Amino acid sequence: MNNKMKKILLLAIFLVLLPLNIFAKEDYDKIDIKVGKSLSAGESLKVKSKSNLKVVTSDEQVINNTNNKEINIKFDGKNINLNGKNFNLNNFPQNGAFLISSDSPIYVDKIKRNYGGAISFRVNNKKLDIVNRVDMDEYLKGVLPKEMSPSFPMESLKAQALCSRSFAINNYNKFIKNGYNLDDTTRSQVYYGKDVEEKTTNKAVEETVGQVIKYDGKVAETIFCASSGGYTVASSEAWGGNSVPYLISKEDPYSVHPWKYELKNSDLKKLNLSDVFSVSLDYNNSNRVNNLTFSTSKGDVKIKATDFRNKIGNTIIKSTLFDVNVIGNKVFVSGKGYGHGVGMSQYGAVEMAKKGSNYKDIIEFYFPGTNIEKIK
Repeated sequence: MNNKMKKILLLAIFLVLLPLNIFAKEDYDKIDIKVGKSLSAGESLKVKSKSNLKVVTSDEQVINNTNNKEINIKFDGKNINLNGKNFNLNNFPQNGAFLISSDSPIYVDKIKRNYGGAISFRVNNKKLDIVNRVDMDEYLKGVLPKEMSPSFPMESLKAQALCSRSFAINNYNKFIKNGYNLDDTTRSQVYYGKDVEEKTTNKAVEETVGQVIKYDGKVAETIFCASSGGYTVASSEAWGGNSVPYLISKEDPYSVHPWKYELKNSDLKKLNLSDVFSVSLDYNNSNRVNNLTFSTSKGDVKIKATDFRNKIGNTIIKSTLFDVNVIGNKVFVSGKGYGHGVGMSQYGAVEMAKKGSNYKDIIEFYFPGTNIEKIK
């Protein structure tokens, strides 16, 4: 082999084994997702695969490349033990990063899930983070079934695929300082790996490969909720800050979702209320409640609508789009919608699809002024 060929080969090896937190700014093919809970000192886990597992450090050091389909990992705060062999953290580059890959899905026993791609372990604040490095579309296949029912109409699933892909790209560097892009919780998008994949949601991802929602040449903030309650909310009204041209308040006839609830004595205790004579409400421009003022024997008590929801329960008081009536000694809450009401309503997308709208129509309705483009 001549020197030129050797240089090309070495460059190829180097590119394959680049540290996990180095990405080209425009390259969104791969994404690093922190999964499950981090390991504390003294904890351990096991990874398994039907194919051989390979362990490589970020400085190209191959730790394990034998016929091994199971690896036991222990962490004591100073050392990482792989199948009985100790590696001091000081000897690991990138603060303890190493990568486990396989040609088959990798099962992580502590999380009880299977993941495609590769699994890396990184030391962060004296804990060992578990990170799944996976193709963007494979990641989305583990997201969609947790965000929308696979039984929903295909066009609504495609709309969700665009929202989830655009969200992931728009938030790509959210946790980059910790050595990963996103996590698997509602702080990012709920992600369960290979185990939740379904044919319909996989198809929705595959038929929209590379498509994102853009506004003015940039990937849009594709916020979504379960139901708008018949009226979407401007992002500035929901969370403050500057207004976003495509996250506006508008009538939404596709997503009403009515609900009712009678406050119990235990609910009143959570609010530090003993008795209620009447309740007055003040609203924002999207007809959502900002504050509730309870008239009681001890005087008026003012509570923020968001605090009211949190204390009673977000799955009970499903939105801040509600009214309150006091009849005798009973307090009734009747409302519409589920969630914050900003951006795309998932139930609205379903209803639009049932009425014949395609995913592009759905995106245009909930994110007016945006375009669907292939990411480059």
